[in-house]
Amino acid sequence: MKRQTLVNGLLTLTAVSFITSCVDDKYDLTDIDTTSRFTVNKLTVPVNLSEIKLENVINLDDNENITVVNGEYVIQKGGSIAPTEFSIGSVEVAAPKIDPTSVTVVIPQLPTSTGLSYIPEFDLPASDLQSYEFKMENVDKALKLLKDVKTVDDITIDVELSVPSQLLGADNKISFKDLKLQLPWGLVTEYKESGEGEMTYNKNTGLLTVPEVTVNTDGKAYVAIKASGLDLGSKGKIENGMLAVSGEVGIKGGSINIDVKNATLPSSLKIVASYNVSGFKLASFSGDIDYKMDIRIAPISLSDLPDFLDNSETNLFIANPEISVDIENPVAKYGLIGEGKLKLTSTFKNGKSISRSSDVFKLQDPDKDGICRIILTPNVIEGQEDMYAFPDLGYVLTYYEKDPAAISLGWGLPESISVGIEDFIFNGHVDNFPLSNIGSASGDYSFKAPLGFDYGSTVFYETTEGDWGSEDLDKVNIKTIDLTAVCSTDLPVSIKLSVVPVDKAGNVIAVNEDNMEFEVPAYADKKTVTLKIEAKNGGTISGFDGVKFKATIEQKSNNTEALGPNLTIKLDDIRVTVDGYYETDF
Repeated sequence: MKRQTLVNGLLTLTAVSFITSCVDDKYDLTDIDTTSRFTVNKLTVPVNLSEIKLENVINLDDNENITVVNGEYVIQKGGSIAPTEFSIGSVEVAAPKIDPTSVTVVIPQLPTSTGLSYIPEFDLPASDLQSYEFKMENVDKALKLLKDVKTVDDITIDVELSVPSQLLGADNKISFKDLKLQLPWGLVTEYKESGEGEMTYNKNTGLLTVPEVTVNTDGKAYVAIKASGLDLGSKGKIENGMLAVSGEVGIKGGSINIDVKNATLPSSLKIVASYNVSGFKLASFSGDIDYKMDIRIAPISLSDLPDFLDNSETNLFIANPEISVDIENPVAKYGLIGEGKLKLTSTFKNGKSISRSSDVFKLQDPDKDGICRIILTPNVIEGQEDMYAFPDLGYVLTYYEKDPAAISLGWGLPESISVGIEDFIFNGHVDNFPLSNIGSASGDYSFKAPLGFDYGSTVFYETTEGDWGSEDLDKVNIKTIDLTAVCSTDLPVSIKLSVVPVDKAGNVIAVNEDNMEFEVPAYADKKTVTLKIEAKNGGTISGFDGVKFKATIEQKSNNTEALGPNLTIKLDDIRVTVDGYYETDF
């Protein structure tokens, strides 16, 4: 501020003409009061304030939290989402232990008169049955239903049929025809369910039909099949991390052909069936999954926001904030969609915190790399599939409870905001889904909020305009200060200015607290404002050198236009006058 002499030539030489060179030096004049006092009315203090631009108020030097985008101040923070593995533990099934089954057949005795050297085919009755169980324990809790599973290696099933070896020789032959064996059900094999002259298998019943198998000279006949997996249908539901698949095995029927030329046939024949089923390890499955993923994200630090926002009385409701999240869906190629909620927890200087969560979002429509974009905002645009509602997002920079216009409790802005994805699950039906480390979910996020205030916001800013004093003004004891100005602004918010006088050291001078503020409405156009500052308790103000402005920015409308560096507050025709008295020593 330019300092100008306020009072010039208040006294002339004639005003002190009684002091002459002819004074009798015998008189002691040291006790004579030479102080003079003059009444001052409407003494004008020269003030010249430049147009105030927000870029001079909001200092962005070395500030990483707020930037200028398209002419608007934007609070902008972001970070990365560390990779989190999507992995499902393997499932191994031990080989079931199955006891042998047996059947005793009565051999038909033919009269010698028939002239036959062999016995015609006769029926093979069913044997007793033995149970088996494929037991899967400690199954990954993400698996809910195994409908169809594929194994790492083939499941092998070997059946051994034994007959007394003394019946066999070079000229003797025993064979089973149309042999029906009850085997484990659900096996995924290469065999058809029915057909003439070929082996068939029905996975629903587990019935294997063998057209013919011959007993070897060691008295044994062998049937062997292999399977690449199991089709469990609706019976593969996993409960408490366990699934048991059980059934029975045994001989179900068929016929026997005995051609014995060099032996005496017994009246009966015992046939014993032994079963050897391998264990196996699952490679993949089709079924239902409910995979919960715990994603951890580093918190947002807000320790270096501009000073004008860093006030304990600030109550900041952001009008149009937005969080965009780019996150990889590692299982998108299997048709599995992830979903969850974004949770933000604001932690304040007093150690207290408050959390807010978005609506449920889904990882839909990934790009070729499996990256999904999610946009969370209080105001969802209809038809935009990647946008989800976060009703409370505009309030993460302040404290409130339910009522968006709640009065701040003096917490100020949070020191940090932790970001997390809660209840993040991949849920649904999958086909041929591998049981292994499948991939990882990673990505990044960006919090962007144009500095537009929603209804109820309050922001405080203080500044001091000094250096108004002069040698003469220092001798004025002020009783009242009157300020008038014509104010214009293109700010979209109203501003309440309170003014108190300060001395040369910038210290506030005590005054009466009435009539010390004026309000500038949003978009004010040449509005005349006035205020009066009075000395406290009828006294005087001394050492006046300027004023301290405290600006309270208040959003009283639904206008959410963002602040920008080129917005201005302009005070024209400023007139500051003082009343009091001028006192000096001559």
